[in-house]
Amino acid sequence: MHVVADVNVTPIGAGASLSSHIAACEEVIEEAGLKYRLHAHGTNIEGSWEEVMRVIQRCHDVLHERGAPRVDSAIRIATATDKDQSLEGRIDKVERKIG
Repeated sequence: MHVVADVNVTPIGAGASLSSHIAACEEVIEEAGLKYRLHAHGTNIEGSWEEVMRVIQRCHDVLHERGAPRVDSAIRIATATDKDQSLEGRIDKVERKIG
């Protein structure tokens, strides 16, 4: 099943600055070859259900390897059976309506 996910993976106990940890997760997504878009409070990821879940699991693994004793994820997932969906399509539709 194809999904568009909104994911926020947060290392806990890894210091005040999280940007290097976020960059490490972005590298995991890039290596997986999935479409993604970083935003201010997380990342949108597009791919199969299995691929997206593997990437999230790998992000947890990488953050633990980097020294985070705990990792928390907030995940929202959208699926559609009535039409094809994509990151660009979902954003473009709203942008067309706002001009």
